[in-house]
Amino acid sequence: MKKQFPDQRLEGETPLRQAQLVMLRLLKTFHVICEEQGLRYWLDAGTLLGAVRHGGFIPWDDDVDVLMPKGDYEKFCALAEAELPQDMFFQTPMTDPGFVCPWVKIRDRYSYLNESSGPYPYSQAIFIDIFPAVEETERQHRWRNFSSLLPPLSKRPELPSRSLALKSNIKRVVFGSIQVAFIGVTKIRPVRKAVQAYLAKGGRAWAYEPPIRWLNRFPDEVLFPLRKIRFEDYEFWGPADPDRYLREYFGDYMRLPPPEKRKSEHEVEAIFPIGPNPHFSGLKWE
Repeated sequence: MKKQFPDQRLEGETPLRQAQLVMLRLLKTFHVICEEQGLRYWLDAGTLLGAVRHGGFIPWDDDVDVLMPKGDYEKFCALAEAELPQDMFFQTPMTDPGFVCPWVKIRDRYSYLNESSGPYPYSQAIFIDIFPAVEETERQHRWRNFSSLLPPLSKRPELPSRSLALKSNIKRVVFGSIQVAFIGVTKIRPVRKAVQAYLAKGGRAWAYEPPIRWLNRFPDEVLFPLRKIRFEDYEFWGPADPDRYLREYFGDYMRLPPPEKRKSEHEVEAIFPIGPNPHFSGLKWE
């Protein structure tokens, strides 16, 4: 990556604002890499809502979300480690054993987030989320926990993990067993062809790649052509029709929630923008 952005975290008046400045730098870096490599992405979820409603971060928000078409996502994943600055960590199950999310993150190497449900056996530094998106028919979407097991996605059941609670691991074992049985049955060629023919019917739209569980779907005309949108002091890519996108996501999105609900949806108890970060990827702030 050619362009570098200054680290302005200490200019924030609160730990949350300092974290937002860290995330903004991560997002700018991600954007420049995508521009240089010709990769598509768009601001998603609360990040897009913040851009439209607040001109930047929702004041109480503590994360950043972007979506990428699966092909662009895979290309980004292949080059990210080589392109990111030395003070950013590209987090995947390969770079960070114990990491269980079915998407990737870019983490700051200095900071640390104290989560009430942690600590976890992987980096808990300030981050941005990067999600893959795939086109699905209506039936594929309705049956995505099974259609995703078939080509072209060819997903496998999620395995238990020491990062998850016992209840979550039990669910994975039970549902995974059902999925294994489905995979076995669809190895019979006529059965597989019949299932695929059934799933192929219906209008196509973009959705989060399974096993990511958010069920929103966005038709091509809502997303493309992507258009620039202001977020804080920079312009990033957003969907072609952000109003329709946000109404699908949040309903009456311009109405502020009541004061008691103006808080993060995450379980962050404390933010340490300059660490220390105990993870092996962590760097000491100096």
